[in-house]
Amino acid sequence: MQREILLFAAIRDAADTDSLLIDVASDATAADVLREVAQRVPSTQTLLASCRVALDNRYVPNTQPLGAAKEIAIIPPVSGG
Repeated sequence: MQREILLFAAIRDAADTDSLLIDVASDATAADVLREVAQRVPSTQTLLASCRVALDNRYVPNTQPLGAAKEIAIIPPVSGG
């Protein structure tokens, strides 16, 4: 199944795009998304280790299945000030 993955901040810059379409299995997890992005865009590999996946605007553990999530996003650490 093809899913759109939204990319933000440094991960978007490293990939040089704000989203990717990737093929994932119906039982794919957040970790599977991170692995697929790392394979498709090698320049993101070092950043992905510290990124979180959000499904429908909620951070999820890497073991979380994607299920029927409408929005999948990869978000690097952020800081404020």
